[in-house]
Amino acid sequence: MKYASTFAGIGGFDLGFDRAGMQPTVQIEIDDNCQKVLSRHWPTTPKAGDICDVSGTDLGEPDLICGGFPCQDLSIAAPHRKGLAGSRSGLYYEFTRLVDEHLRLVDASKPRWTVLENTEGLLKSNGGRDMAAVVRGLEELGYGWAYRVVDGRHLGTTQRRRRVLVVGHRGGDPRPAWEVLGDEGAGSQATGAHQVGRSSNGPRPVPSPVQTAGTVVWRKSARARASLAKGGYETWKPDGDANTLTGFDGGGPLRQTHLIAQGGGLRTLTLTEWERLQGFPDGWTKDAPDSARYTQLGNAVAVPMGEWLGRRLMAVEATVPMIRTTV
Repeated sequence: MKYASTFAGIGGFDLGFDRAGMQPTVQIEIDDNCQKVLSRHWPTTPKAGDICDVSGTDLGEPDLICGGFPCQDLSIAAPHRKGLAGSRSGLYYEFTRLVDEHLRLVDASKPRWTVLENTEGLLKSNGGRDMAAVVRGLEELGYGWAYRVVDGRHLGTTQRRRRVLVVGHRGGDPRPAWEVLGDEGAGSQATGAHQVGRSSNGPRPVPSPVQTAGTVVWRKSARARASLAKGGYETWKPDGDANTLTGFDGGGPLRQTHLIAQGGGLRTLTLTEWERLQGFPDGWTKDAPDSARYTQLGNAVAVPMGEWLGRRLMAVEATVPMIRTTV
């Protein structure tokens, strides 16, 4: 399978999909520092900048169009959420425009997939109306869809990272999409009919490749900065799973929500540990300044999540002609 990557960031979906056996046709990313990371790791893949300037003809011939569209206006960590009306998360509509333009160029009877990823806040943003707008947009484009809330710590990272995954399949029938996101087990496992949109902690847990030998992660039990601003106090507790890394938490100890007990002292997480918690190889973001690296990693799709999803997509793609309907 081939995929077009929108809002590519530093390639979380891309690296995961590549590990699953897929190939990119184009990577669309506006941030210059992220572009440097992408260019080093995918030097031969065509690149594009602002998604607003990209047309359907620029996507190549992908089987799948994916995007973790900006979450800043939807994230629970954001102080003032504007939802899809915000200037950043509202770029979702540019994603649907691209999908629409591309579909005009292909045979509609071919299996066509879309994948969207965002924070769990999407489900509650504007009283659920933003999530309704997302899936209604897919329906208007002729997609049957399913969504699921998946926690990255069940996929090979010791980080609490609950994300909404929305999968669409061209043809209006939601069953292929749900086969991708269905019950625990191999992607080819038959899951039967299920309620579309069921929330779950994720697939069956697997051993984590991320290890911090000889240390203990101590994390804040709550976002302490808001409490401190109101005259409150910080609380910490030892825990084996890290908090969700976000672009808001990068930098020094006053911003990070983790401490490491090591050698009789305390320290914050290093950038290398941020990369590992997101499933990237060490030094993946080394082209960018430290401040930009924290932002890139906090906003990235966790690589193990991309690989898990990619393998399930490929397994279902192999069987989808048997249950496909066309528009």
